[in-house]
Amino acid sequence: MVTRFYAALSFIGCLIFSLQASAAVSAQLSAQNIDELETVRLTIKINETRQTQTLDLSALEKDFHVLSTNTVSQSRFRNGRGVSWVDYQITLQPKRTGTLKIPSITVGDEPTPTLELKVRPLSATTRQTIDELVFFENEVSSDEIYVQSQLILTRRLLYSQGVQLYSDLPGAPEIGDAVVLTLGETRSDTTTRNGKTYGLVEQRYAIYPEVSGRFEVPGISITASVRLIENGRVSRKGVRVGTQTEAITVLPVPDSYPADAPWLPATNVELMDVISPDRPGHEVGDTLKHELLIYIHGNIGSMAPPLPLALNENQFRVYPAAPVIEDDARGDTVKGSRLQTNSIVPLQPGSLTLPPTEIIWWDTASKEVRISTTPARKLNISGTAVVDPLDTLQPDESSNQQALADDNETDSASQIPLSTGLIIALLAVVSGCAAMFIWFYYRKRQSIRSQTTKTAGQCYRAFNQAIAAQDATTAIAELKQYLSRIYRKPEHIALARFRHADTAADSALTTIDQHFYQHPLPENQLDEAFKILQKCVGRLRAGQSSQPEVSALPPLYAESI
Repeated sequence: MVTRFYAALSFIGCLIFSLQASAAVSAQLSAQNIDELETVRLTIKINETRQTQTLDLSALEKDFHVLSTNTVSQSRFRNGRGVSWVDYQITLQPKRTGTLKIPSITVGDEPTPTLELKVRPLSATTRQTIDELVFFENEVSSDEIYVQSQLILTRRLLYSQGVQLYSDLPGAPEIGDAVVLTLGETRSDTTTRNGKTYGLVEQRYAIYPEVSGRFEVPGISITASVRLIENGRVSRKGVRVGTQTEAITVLPVPDSYPADAPWLPATNVELMDVISPDRPGHEVGDTLKHELLIYIHGNIGSMAPPLPLALNENQFRVYPAAPVIEDDARGDTVKGSRLQTNSIVPLQPGSLTLPPTEIIWWDTASKEVRISTTPARKLNISGTAVVDPLDTLQPDESSNQQALADDNETDSASQIPLSTGLIIALLAVVSGCAAMFIWFYYRKRQSIRSQTTKTAGQCYRAFNQAIAAQDATTAIAELKQYLSRIYRKPEHIALARFRHADTAADSALTTIDQHFYQHPLPENQLDEAFKILQKCVGRLRAGQSSQPEVSALPPLYAESI
């Protein structure tokens, strides 16, 4: 009898084990009834495997916060047979009260069974107590702003003594079609509300929506532990506190704003300009630095439009540098800036005027168009005018009129008979001028011969040696002499031909010009420009660079290096 009993018991055990093994996927809750602030653990078990996988838990997010997921893989021997399984332990916190369903979760090809959980609500007294222990204050500067203007979001977490925070505050909100900047650093302090002292954590953000319409600032939440006294018993409850979603209306560019002006909303815009060196007078050919600073309160620097320096081409050469754009977000608002720098070279003497610069912007406080300007500036320039040789080929109207007048005078004079003495005097003057021309021509030829004692090869070697010694000034001087000998033209014309024939050389020389006449370049950038220039000269020396005729006036910098 005993033997049959044990045999039957073994059979039943094997049957149960086989039934359990046949259930490849199972799920169970750690509790069937919980309070709304409590958590529950969902355990999903997969038999006959040690292979873990990532579960899709998105179906749980409708009614639960998924706080954590822990995966355990195990194996054992039972009745001489190896058994393995994987447990997924998922900690859940309900988002609401009532009867909640744990939806089926597919693991591999097998779905888990659907489960139910009953969540009991807290009493009104307990809820009020918790709300007074830890809570958020969420504040936006306005619920209606203009497109690309500034919205300030302020988060404050207040917590009383005994509250334990389980997580840090989230960072900047992620909002599509908007630029978000953090203002300052997260501030920790203490404050009072309704006569109670609280710890305070504050965060501030500047938000710039890029399209009009309606957008939302998403809410956030954190977990904390609070100490409660219920029915004389002290207990700790895990709570989740958060902020509400903030809906914001974004207005388009107003109709009263000029259609041809770049849109710039701000609380204030300042324009400041400086000319250096700052002295009463300057010379023709001096390089002056003009700096224009656009300072924007309540917006980022990239919103500032470029403001060209409109100068008379016959009075100035203008060489712009790359703008410097910055944002200062250390205070309670963003302060953006755009610094524009131009090197200007006066070409004419006299009292020259730099016209005022203006910028149009929208005052978001008063909701009206405003204009900020810089005053006009007078420059006292002395010296001799720089004349473009090409201008002499095309005389202006006044020159034509003078020529007609001279012709008329000549025609009138031709009607008066010349005396013999006057003819002899004129012949003597012409002969003297011819003699002087021949003497100057001879002296010029002698001067040119004395200056060309160095061969092209010597100039080329001196050019490379100067680059190796990092002597930029000598390198450019030797390059001009080398080109003059190769092209058999004066240095400035030879340099212009070289730049016109090789775009890479022109770009490298432009960079080097900036180093000499605008602002010093970093050493590595200047070295790279000279390396490119060496390659271009090498191609010219090897006969790989074309040499077209250049009729245009060479750049001012090229003549000045």
